[in-house]
Amino acid sequence: MILEEFDFGNEAGDDVPVAELKSYFVEQKMFKKFTNDQKRFCVATAKKGVGKSALLKWLSIGIKDRYNDDLVIRVRGAEITRDSFKLTNVLANPNEYIRDWMIRLCALINREIAKTIKFAITDDQITLVESAELDGYKEKNLLGCLISRFDKVLGSSQPKNQEVKDHIEILKRIESPRVWILIDDLDATFQNTDNECLALSTFFSACRYILQDIEGVNLRVTMRSDVWPTIRRFDESLDKMEQYVEEISWSEKDFRKLLYRRIESQSAIIPFDMPVKETNLSQEQYEEKSISLIFVPKVPWGDKDIYSYKVIHTLSYHRPRWAVQLCKLAKNSAIRRNRTLIQKDDIDDVWGEYGAKRISDLVAEHKHQCKDIEELVNAFRGGDRLMGRDDLFKWINNRIMEHMSVFFDGKRATSPREVARFLFRIGFLVARSEEKGTGYHHYSFREMPDLLSSRTDNDFNMKWEIHPCYRQALDIKKINRSLRMKKGRGASKLNSCLKK
Repeated sequence: MILEEFDFGNEAGDDVPVAELKSYFVEQKMFKKFTNDQKRFCVATAKKGVGKSALLKWLSIGIKDRYNDDLVIRVRGAEITRDSFKLTNVLANPNEYIRDWMIRLCALINREIAKTIKFAITDDQITLVESAELDGYKEKNLLGCLISRFDKVLGSSQPKNQEVKDHIEILKRIESPRVWILIDDLDATFQNTDNECLALSTFFSACRYILQDIEGVNLRVTMRSDVWPTIRRFDESLDKMEQYVEEISWSEKDFRKLLYRRIESQSAIIPFDMPVKETNLSQEQYEEKSISLIFVPKVPWGDKDIYSYKVIHTLSYHRPRWAVQLCKLAKNSAIRRNRTLIQKDDIDDVWGEYGAKRISDLVAEHKHQCKDIEELVNAFRGGDRLMGRDDLFKWINNRIMEHMSVFFDGKRATSPREVARFLFRIGFLVARSEEKGTGYHHYSFREMPDLLSSRTDNDFNMKWEIHPCYRQALDIKKINRSLRMKKGRGASKLNSCLKK
């Protein structure tokens, strides 16, 4: 049976071998900016599980394939802390923070350049190599090792290697290949305090100055989607950076391609028909047909039937990693039932288990911002899926504020609005706008960061919805359940009247 042999693959694209990542990576339109060598600075924002790290791995592969001589430096935010560069001076104002970031970024490049220098000739090259050797980022060459040992035997007092005094100036002078710096999770442990906002916002000013002053440097950065609007409002100078920042988002179309590529990558066990160009099917139809080898084409959702990949798109909160986890759980459920395809009740059966994983992820991602986040989320257990502003504040006040003191980023929350805003910021709550005749639309914190920020504003009469991926695990009431019950009672009364 195909379903038993099929494997949805690794949940973390950055953990797989290059060949595997290439086989099912989905290249979105916005990613073209990241590979464009004329775009010297690009920032991708996204929540966990959306593919930030996979993007940078795929990018590093593409750069090496396309530009053989370019130098690619891929690091995590945790690897460019001040401690990593032995910087101990106290920073007092924004200009000092900016220069500090410039020193770190230039030192990072200089270390990598030093590794490529086989035989140092110029004073600058010698300085770079010696500094890298001292810091342990480059092994001494054979000649250097022999000279060191010879000096020890003779007791020679040769001058010691010197560290680079000014990484910025030496990088301006030295000849080097074009450099791409890929920084993943720049804001890994960010907390919304003035000090951390200052430290992070000045990074972007430092990047602008480096790109202005030094040719041949390209920067690619990823960070959490809720952090950018926070520091953007903290530092007005970041308005110049807005043009370089883009959110990674996954549409239903992207998710269809995501599942299709995962299925296509296992053509050895799946009987694919002729390639799409040899059929009368459109690319969209061909992808849907391929997905139907693993999923039933359409499933009931609300009051209509929709494509299976659209349900996966919704329940995974538009995150590929979560989608793969959900698909694996649903596949196991289908196999236990001896089915050849994954159906809706297979998804329903694992929705609670899957939701518990999502809550665990949410807690792990934001625990450093609020140590009581798990208790906050569980306070909504058994609640309504959709609430107005007043009902939401009332629920938070009764279930949370009256029982505990809540701190966000080291500051105590003094109102239900502050709690609601934090839950909106981390994606537990979603804003929902409803208009007659046009249906409804959801808004995230990234799209509307000003929601829930004012004590007097009614936030355009938005409704507040707990995202579907968390609902089953929290036993959240179905939408309109009370309305249906009222309708049911009304129908019973009507039937009684008719009988009379």
